[in-house]
Amino acid sequence: MKVCDVFEAAEIGDLPINPASAAGALGIKTVSYSSMTEIYDIEADFLYKRSPFGFSFKTENRFVIAVNEHSCGERKRRFTIAHELGHCVLGHAGRLSDCAPTDSEEKSADKFAADLLAPLPVLILCGAESAEEIKKICGISSQAAEIRFRELARLRRTNFLFFDENKKIAELFDDFIEKYRAVMNR
Repeated sequence: MKVCDVFEAAEIGDLPINPASAAGALGIKTVSYSSMTEIYDIEADFLYKRSPFGFSFKTENRFVIAVNEHSCGERKRRFTIAHELGHCVLGHAGRLSDCAPTDSEEKSADKFAADLLAPLPVLILCGAESAEEIKKICGISSQAAEIRFRELARLRRTNFLFFDENKKIAELFDDFIEKYRAVMNR
């Protein structure tokens, strides 16, 4: 499943993205570490050793994203949920007792999260001109916005929007882009 498929399935067409809502629309449950200890009768130490921020797993034919609600700020939690959603839809998440994802799987989940939270076709068409603007539009961290802005600057010199997936993303966000441009052109 690609990011544009998630946007379509979850009926997402506005920024900032709520990754927990996107996960829920796909039937993926998001729970806090506190809830994990109660629901799954797991020791808190196990969760923190597994990951200080969050992780995903499959149980009873359903994906679950567990997020440490005390480890970081809202922007990091949103990225963590988006990252773990990536593991689920990309087929990386296994049973709770399985090994941690590989470095390659971690990188592809990071890319998925960045593409979900800050879709480049939308940012290009909105005319985003700085990392600070991307941070505000997408609700991401300054560091993530800087990385996305560098990617955006590089892609503006290509025919990036001609790819079918990017066209589809632009279409899904068409109303948002139009409203954003109207506000910015006042």
